[in-house]
Amino acid sequence: MPFDDHQPEQLPARSDGFPTLSVVVPAFNEAGILEACLESLLAMDDPAEEIIVVDNSSTDDSAAIAASFPTVRVLSETRQGITYARTTGFDAARGELIARIDADSRVTRNWATLIRQRLAPGSGLDAVGGGAAIAELSPAAFFWFSMWYRGFRWWHQRSIGVRPMIYGFNGAMRTSAWRQARELVAMDDQQVSEDLDLTIALLRSGHRLAFEPRLLVKAHLFRSIDREKLERYYRTDSLTLARHCYGNPKRRAALEAEASAQ
Repeated sequence: MPFDDHQPEQLPARSDGFPTLSVVVPAFNEAGILEACLESLLAMDDPAEEIIVVDNSSTDDSAAIAASFPTVRVLSETRQGITYARTTGFDAARGELIARIDADSRVTRNWATLIRQRLAPGSGLDAVGGGAAIAELSPAAFFWFSMWYRGFRWWHQRSIGVRPMIYGFNGAMRTSAWRQARELVAMDDQQVSEDLDLTIALLRSGHRLAFEPRLLVKAHLFRSIDREKLERYYRTDSLTLARHCYGNPKRRAALEAEASAQ
């Protein structure tokens, strides 16, 4: 997917010196949960200057729900896949920072404030990934069981040999970092794990990443605990490592052995 060198007009600078923030939410048939996601973004103590929902050819009311929020910008991406939807949103973002969450994520009230602080000018950081509470076990305003996610994060990073991961359901980066890393990312959901691919692209292009445990969202993690999905994620993780020749060499070698045996 070629990159259009024409960059969108940047949002007006903030008077306090902190960077402006665009939040991108890809959505495919998320009508049942998108409203709660957008309400949490708008309820923050210092909301993002721009919220972009990328409708990825939904067949339900996702686009209409997003459009019902006057301050939400709705874009359409007809090519199916999270890589396409994410890229369309990131390329259109006008803030100095780009954050990404999933449609089932709900942010804490200080979420945008933490992003601006961690990625403030002079911080030395280019991207930051946050933690996750389990929505199914966290009623109302509570963000519980985030330690479960910390355990998964430790295991996953150890398995792939890449850290710190910037997971798609809760991460942010400088817009300049995205533009520099963009040529290294892939556009095929079947051949890459989208967030691993982007993380490696950021690392390969010389950017500094960090994990911030205070940066929390509440996500519906149980809907991802499915054997078929987990097997697919494991395989696309290995394909992504092989694509970049990066990370755990044992995972890449196992993939190569599997291919040669076929």
